Amino acid sequence: MEPNMINHKSKIKSRKPAEYQHKQYAKFIKQCHLNLRLSSQEIGADEAWKKHCSDELLLKNYSSTMHQLASQFWDANNKQEITSCRISWIAQNALKYFEDDFLHENEREELLAKRFKVNIVDDLCTKPDNPYYLLDVGSCYNPFKSYSFFKVLPIDIAPAFESVVKCDFLSVNIGAELSVTKNVCYTLPFSSFDVVVFSFLLEYFPTPWQRYTCCEKAYSILKPAGLLIIATPDSSHATHNSKLMKNWKFALANLGFWRIKYEKLTHMHCMIFKKCKSKQIPLNWLHSMNLKNSSFESYITIPQDYRIYLDIDDKPNNSESTNCEDIANLFSELVDNITE
Repeated sequence: MEPNMINHKSKIKSRKPAEYQHKQYAKFIKQCHLNLRLSSQEIGADEAWKKHCSDELLLKNYSSTMHQLASQFWDANNKQEITSCRISWIAQNALKYFEDDFLHENEREELLAKRFKVNIVDDLCTKPDNPYYLLDVGSCYNPFKSYSFFKVLPIDIAPAFESVVKCDFLSVNIGAELSVTKNVCYTLPFSSFDVVVFSFLLEYFPTPWQRYTCCEKAYSILKPAGLLIIATPDSSHATHNSKLMKNWKFALANLGFWRIKYEKLTHMHCMIFKKCKSKQIPLNWLHSMNLKNSSFESYITIPQDYRIYLDIDDKPNNSESTNCEDIANLFSELVDNITE
């Protein structure tokens, strides 16, 4: 019995350096997010974002740190907790929509059109062919590449591998054709994607209007009846931030989206929004709720938005620290199939 106890203690001792390294990596990621928010308060969100995206050394370190966290720590966490696997959730539910629910959801939209007195043209969209064209925004490691039913365009401001295209989605042009030169994306095409994924992306931005702009761009590049799938971290109980999620639903409805699925998992909210064949359907729904003239650009908020940071040394309170750690812990699935 004594040798087993020694081995057990040895294992605990050997884990300490790794745990310390994990905390240091997570601390760096949290500090980057905090610095961006502080900079946004000081010089404005536009300038802060431009400054952030132009700091090549910072972005390189950020990308490298994300890779280290994923490859050394998060993979094990993901295997232990299936409900943390947002990539699997997104892939499986997107496939189910196109393979099983596409006709049903379009019939549902026709019923909504009648309810809200909107005329829609039935031939505006047809069921796309497999593989489905997916844009993964903030991809970093291209985690969807292993799914044969997706044709993936992975983009990120700081790609970890060459398989990911460098692109700032917030400022990228939207045009008639895709424009990629030397692995940098300059233009994304209108109405071309079957799926757009924001997996732990929106909370990266320090202001609600930046998040709203991203959703607006997603609408413009999706085909009619295409999907915007959003995963955002939250380890609180299911109803704790339900008001925030309801506001997200309102904001995206104003853009022309209808939420067709919402699920609160252990550490995150997962939402699927369908691009309506007629934008007027969700707009009339908002009007019926007396929300037609609301300032929806300010609706996509996260808990951090309600904290005022005084200076660079101002430490996050317990609630934000937990939330930032959740962001780190839930990147585990990114390395499931990395071979580069």
